[in-house]
Amino acid sequence: MRPQTTVAPVVIFDAMNTKDLSLLEPYLSDDVRFDFPGAGVVAGKKRVLVFLKALLRKYPDIEFIVQDVIESSGKTCIVWTNSARLDSDQPYRNSGVTLVQCADNLITFISDYFKDTSFVNAAR
Repeated sequence: MRPQTTVAPVVIFDAMNTKDLSLLEPYLSDDVRFDFPGAGVVAGKKRVLVFLKALLRKYPDIEFIVQDVIESSGKTCIVWTNSARLDSDQPYRNSGVTLVQCADNLITFISDYFKDTSFVNAAR
């Protein structure tokens, strides 16, 4: 049985919060694309999972709180806040939205939009 569309987008945050990306893997299409600020588009299930693992290594204590979920016609907008510690042990907080598109009950596209992009500029 395939995952339900309404569950698939939010499982991204369950996987990130538990640091268990195996929760997310069955919900990703093989050709999923992830558009992340500063990194561009990461394409393919394996590459997206590797990218997310790298994010979790950089922010091992990151925690997301889902504020709202808006869904229509296979597209979901998830409003969130997060917090973590940077390498310098400085607190990090952000808020944003993640747009998720699904087809055949699988995630085909993810795009993050967030308010504080200073960490992206610092990495360049």
